[in-house]
Amino acid sequence: MKGRVTAKAIVTAATLVIAGCGGNSLIRAGDPPALDSPVPEAQVTEHWQAQIGPASVPYHRLELAALDDRLFAASSDGEVAAFDAGSGETLWRQAFDVEIAGAVGAGEDAVAVGTANADVLFLNAETGELDWRTRVSSEVLAPPAVGQGSVVVRTGDGGVFALDAASGDQRWLYRRNVPALSLRGHSAPVLVNGGVVAGFDNGRLSALDLATGNPVWEATVAVPEGRTDLERMIDLDADPVVSGRELFAGTYQGRLTGMALANGQVAWARDVSVLGGLSVDESNIYATDAQGRIWAFDRRNGASVWRVDALSGIRLTAPVRYGDQLVVAGSDGWLYWIDIRDGRLTARYEVGRNGIAAAPLVEEDRLYVLDLGGRLRALTIEQGN
Repeated sequence: MKGRVTAKAIVTAATLVIAGCGGNSLIRAGDPPALDSPVPEAQVTEHWQAQIGPASVPYHRLELAALDDRLFAASSDGEVAAFDAGSGETLWRQAFDVEIAGAVGAGEDAVAVGTANADVLFLNAETGELDWRTRVSSEVLAPPAVGQGSVVVRTGDGGVFALDAASGDQRWLYRRNVPALSLRGHSAPVLVNGGVVAGFDNGRLSALDLATGNPVWEATVAVPEGRTDLERMIDLDADPVVSGRELFAGTYQGRLTGMALANGQVAWARDVSVLGGLSVDESNIYATDAQGRIWAFDRRNGASVWRVDALSGIRLTAPVRYGDQLVVAGSDGWLYWIDIRDGRLTARYEVGRNGIAAAPLVEEDRLYVLDLGGRLRALTIEQGN
């Protein structure tokens, strides 16, 4: 799309990627950071490995999804697969003549993926059989949301489509204008009870009625500032996070906000350039920013708890909770564990020579990691290391 650049193209030279360049050089891991204090190697047990096709470019969000005891993964070259989460056994594989760019959404015994060719594919989670295929208005660069009898997708041209899960028929379309210049990618829609929350490249967030697509409320997370289009980019590319009655959202070159889910009223805001993603627990909201720093804020009032600067310069995924730690993956091919109490780096582990763009998936004590080369691993770490 004219005027669009990748997130990495405007973050740092160390993570420079231009949309459409392609090639293997895009997915090789960079050097790990030189840490001021030694961080011990994690005591990791690798339970199994599996291979699926690679991501052709890092901005393809080929994230993992879990449903019951099954794990789902996809590759850029059109392969979708299901694995037994315990053993790694391949349950089914399907190959489609498409470029998958947004994957995987799972729910209600179904799997949905979005393509760079503006298609949404809906598969039976048990068998992998294709139930339907629906064309939308533009590329889908984030996982679809599946649930409540619907499949909701966000498209690159600012659209939110609600499709009937049984037939693939379009129920409604909601659209916001796309700025002249924005990051390459977009956030995934988030289903809530009777509704969906979607973020846009203009720094705004909309809560939509799932039955009609009508706005329930709209909120401004950040307002563009600066004299150039580049300075005024405030994409809401990190997925909003819902926890109870609270909603958290952050923009690139903008703000992180805590707000009420019921009406979008902003309770607090902090100036931080959110890029990698967000996660939340009972006490804090965690964010990775455009510089590769990890922040912890009090979820009640946005007060600073701690910040990790040691990984600056790496493109980091969203942090995820793993026991009494956070774990984050990076473009250098390493996993890093962080003490949630003080932000101390407690352990690290080199997954491989390929970078990691998808946040690890945690299910019970297992950590599932998919790198950009298409290698899927199931790991556990000894807690306390």
